[in-house]
This record gives sequence, C-alpha cells and structure tokens, in this order.
Amino acid sequence: MANPKQLREKSVKHLEFDGTNSVDVAGTDKLNFNGADEMTAGAWFNAKSDEPVVGVVAGCCGSIVAQRDANGWALRYDGRNAGQEIEFIVCPGWQGDGGFGAPKVKPGEWHYITGVVAKKNMYIYLDGELVTEGAFAGPISSNGPETDIGKAGDGGFIGIIDEVVIYNRALDKNEVRQNYETKIFKAVGSIGKLATCWGDLKR
Repeated sequence: MANPKQLREKSVKHLEFDGTNSVDVAGTDKLNFNGADEMTAGAWFNAKSDEPVVGVVAGCCGSIVAQRDANGWALRYDGRNAGQEIEFIVCPGWQGDGGFGAPKVKPGEWHYITGVVAKKNMYIYLDGELVTEGAFAGPISSNGPETDIGKAGDGGFIGIIDEVVIYNRALDKNEVRQNYETKIFKAVGSIGKLATCWGDLKR
C-alpha cells in the first residue's frame, strides 16, 4: 500500500487557508452533539509554517475543524502548549484546553488528526496512532451545530485542509487507522451532511 501521506501529495482537491478565511457549514440535527457522550472528528492538514495561526491571542488558536463558536468542540493548533500544539478540546468547560494534544509537525507535511469522545474518555490520534488519552466529564454540551473549517472566533489556521469527517459515534483505534490508510474515506460510514457539503465546496 502506498504511504497515505504520499497520496495526499498527489491530491489537488484540498482547500487553502490564510488564517482569515473559512468554510462555514450550517448545522443540522445530526451535527448537534449537545447531550451526546460520543463523537469523532478528523481531518488531513498541512501547516504552512511552524506557527500556522492568526489568532486573537499570540500563538492561538488556529481551528482546523471546530464547533468552536457554538461552544462545542475543536481540533485546532494552539502554540501556547509546547509539545502538544495540535489540540482537541470539548465542552463542557473546554476539557483538553491547555495540554491535551499531539506535538506540532513540520511545515509542508501532510498529517491526519483525529479527536474522539468515547463516553468517559477522550483520545487524540495522529496519522492513525494514539497520541494521548484522558478522562472526559460529559455529556458533551454545545450551543449549536454550526461547523467551521479553517477559522473560528479565536483564530484561523494557515495551511491546507482536506477530507474533513465528523461522526456521531466514537471510532475505535482500528477504524481511525483505517481512515488514515484509506484515501477517500469510504471505509466507515459518516453522518453525511458535512462530507457532502465539503465535497460540493471542493468541486
């Protein structure tokens, strides 16, 4: 099998972000995780620099994909957390903020990040491998289901984002790995709405 990151290099169906632009996906009931105790979000990303963010606070916070403005969850870059810059945070209380993350990656490289809430636990995977796990005091709380790619109110990501996926359940480690190894994400059924909009926007 070809290296998934090498396959990314051949893709031209991604979107580029400069820290100020974004893709805003209107919410649906299926994307509203308020009261839920499981969810998964993932995306391929390629950072333009060592600090790929235009933020309200220095070094923070470049949303890759998030329901950040709806106070729900976010996969983002937070340069304030040395060694754990690729962060997964979830409400209530933005659990994970300040050190629940994967280490930053070299600019110009493709990587696949996945955040999982599985009842009483949170997980972050980078390139299909578990990086860290911790307790989650749920259920998830959210003010709404709008999803933002590339930028939220607290900052934007500078680089390229591709193949965003969101699930209304917790993927296990084998499914996360399968997504990483599958270029077009047909291996596991997603909840659909965001994937459809994302595909339309890329075309």
